[in-house]
Amino acid sequence: METHDFVIIGAGHNGLTLGCYLATAGEDVVVLDRRAEFGGGLCTEEATIPGFYHNLHSNFHGAMPFFPPYKDFDLESRGLAYYHPDANIGMPLRDGRALILYADELRSHEEIARFSKTDAETWLQVRGMITTHLEEIVAGGFSPPFKEPDAEAYVRGHFDEWFGEGVNRMSALAYITSRFENPHVQALLLFHMAVGGWDIREPGLAPLGIAFLGYITNWQLCRGGSHQLAHVLGGVLLSSGGDLREHSHVSRILVKGGRAVGVRLKDGTEIGARKAVVSTVDPHQTFLEMLGPGEAPAELVAEVRQVRYGHGDVLLGVHLALNEAPRYAAARFNPDLDQTLNVNIGYETPADLIEHYEEIDRGEVPARPRLEVGCNTLFDPSQAPPGKHTGLAWQFVPYQPGGRSPAVWDDIKKEYGERCVEAWREYAPNMTPKNILGMYVYSPHDIARKMLNMRNGGFHCTAVLERQAGYNRPVASAGTLRTPIGGLYLGGASVHPHGGILAAPGYNCFQVLAEDFSFRGRVLIGNKFWEPAAKEWRRRLRAKGFAV
Repeated sequence: METHDFVIIGAGHNGLTLGCYLATAGEDVVVLDRRAEFGGGLCTEEATIPGFYHNLHSNFHGAMPFFPPYKDFDLESRGLAYYHPDANIGMPLRDGRALILYADELRSHEEIARFSKTDAETWLQVRGMITTHLEEIVAGGFSPPFKEPDAEAYVRGHFDEWFGEGVNRMSALAYITSRFENPHVQALLLFHMAVGGWDIREPGLAPLGIAFLGYITNWQLCRGGSHQLAHVLGGVLLSSGGDLREHSHVSRILVKGGRAVGVRLKDGTEIGARKAVVSTVDPHQTFLEMLGPGEAPAELVAEVRQVRYGHGDVLLGVHLALNEAPRYAAARFNPDLDQTLNVNIGYETPADLIEHYEEIDRGEVPARPRLEVGCNTLFDPSQAPPGKHTGLAWQFVPYQPGGRSPAVWDDIKKEYGERCVEAWREYAPNMTPKNILGMYVYSPHDIARKMLNMRNGGFHCTAVLERQAGYNRPVASAGTLRTPIGGLYLGGASVHPHGGILAAPGYNCFQVLAEDFSFRGRVLIGNKFWEPAAKEWRRRLRAKGFAV
């Protein structure tokens, strides 16, 4: 039987990231993917008309330059490039005004002041506090979760000290509405958090909302389409001596003597793992489908059966081939709106967001589409033929409309996609049928069928809830990325901190493996030995006596 040191299930960006670090450490690693195209959510396709390239999943990347592989493997020198538009995130209003936040901090202050001078000052205070403590805030995501309650309380205490007493118990909605007064300012900040794919009403997630504010004007676009990031990571993996295989559907994790020793593919091929198997797919696949009866402890199985998927992160995508870029009526108020990367359509007040959440709670497809939209070709003309453009609209929806089978989306998605375009047209009058050369509507049912890891259509692969956060993500029995089955680890979007293009789950898994297999001191990247991104932060915690 073919054997490697490490076998990684899933070649999304987390699996690729983990594979890159392991290969660089000199470990014999193979990364396996079910599909014919690696990269997971880093998926760029000619979905409408040949020559028009659409990011079907991940489009707006907010983690650069925090993304650890970007710096460690010098991805820029390997051809990876990002566009970071100054007019970064914004919203037109029906009354003809527009609110835009810029990469230029003072310009954002000026724009907020047009709506509320008080909120403009609050913005500087909050952003200043985030900047002052950015190392600690970012480190929390790029470190393995720790189970020590006193350490958790210590970190939470700092959040209360920095951002106000009781913030740890708040929802993002409560935090924003208690700090900012103007409903339009509130709506844009909450929209940014909501499109992160979690419920802004969820108690205890205000600290996550604050972390999101840290990169609210850092949305960036990958040149050539999001899949370019996957290509470059795959190149690092292969050039470092790792192996990457597509058409390799893992159907079983092989367990011997209570320890994971390899995998079996759907075609019967078996691949052994001398040290460990790492799953980057969702917990249901990992523990309920890939393990045999009795191989996972009953307590773990019971926990996994209670995991919630598809809450706050279920999207319907409308991808357009356009003759011309959207032109907004509110650009008369601020011309930069026509050149803004990430645009909020229709969520003008917190009440608009809450209305949609409540509709989805009831299983209803939102009666009035409200969207996250963008036109990538304003910044990267290579994604369409010369002079043409692409358009993207995302709408939060329920996975099972009316409690029915998700297959009902096959019948209703086209009509609902057209309604989404109509909603966009209310703000951008040129988004007429004449301007639209082609349309592809990508439903949650399509997503779940294509990306098995995105169970119930949720892009976080496990819903981001307070009970499924930190060392309870995805479940308490496996929240440290180690599982009760010896030699089986987790490293995908289902674990801490969450999904999205962060690379944090895969990066955190590498830190755990480096500790368990004692190869941290021999990982040479370039001419320097690798050190964890959050090394200093965890050193300070250890100095306080915490076992982290």
